[in-house]
Amino acid sequence: MAFDPFAVLPSFADQYRAAHDGRDPYSDAWPWAEAVVRWHQDQDPPVLADRGFLLRDDPQARDHLVAAVAESLRIAMGWTGAAIGDLDLDRLGSELSTWIEDDDGHGVVFTPGGTGWPAPTGPYADRWHALMDLIDSDPEQWARVRRSIYRAFAGLLGHACHSPHRAEGSYSTVLDYRLRRAPGRRGDYRSLAEVAPSLGMSPVPVRDPHWYQGYGLVTSAEAS
Repeated sequence: MAFDPFAVLPSFADQYRAAHDGRDPYSDAWPWAEAVVRWHQDQDPPVLADRGFLLRDDPQARDHLVAAVAESLRIAMGWTGAAIGDLDLDRLGSELSTWIEDDDGHGVVFTPGGTGWPAPTGPYADRWHALMDLIDSDPEQWARVRRSIYRAFAGLLGHACHSPHRAEGSYSTVLDYRLRRAPGRRGDYRSLAEVAPSLGMSPVPVRDPHWYQGYGLVTSAEAS
């Protein structure tokens, strides 16, 4: 059967709801997005207008940023098949802007809410629609959101590279597993799970808990 890019996200959303008691993946991404934005505010407050929103003074702007981070997580889960904890921090900073401003990387352009890019359901769907309305109506504000997404995930990536939650002396075991013994995939990268304790998030949904041995995480294994 030929690959259909317009079926990827809808199929993922259906399968996710079926496996998670009817919850939409965007609903499950929302607490993570809140945590990411909160961490970003605490670590690197964007105090200049051209660096991002004045988040502390503008609750609506903050809502747009949380909505955008949640959508970045949902899209990345859908297209990689990864659990939320396994998402690559290096990719997340540009995930949504790639979809909005260009295409999916396969030469296909999607319309938010249209075929191939379904609107989420659940308690935060209105925030998603408000974000998409902002993108259409206020390119300047969307540019600030986009910069803030990038800065938030770039900050987390830098934090993860210092391995703040990995036990001292454990990396040789971690690396051996990731590069040689992990079933189904090989490699090493910085994931959202590795900074979950800094975000205050637990348990962490991951595909393979052994990938994080030595990190002191409370994980919940997701089906492949």
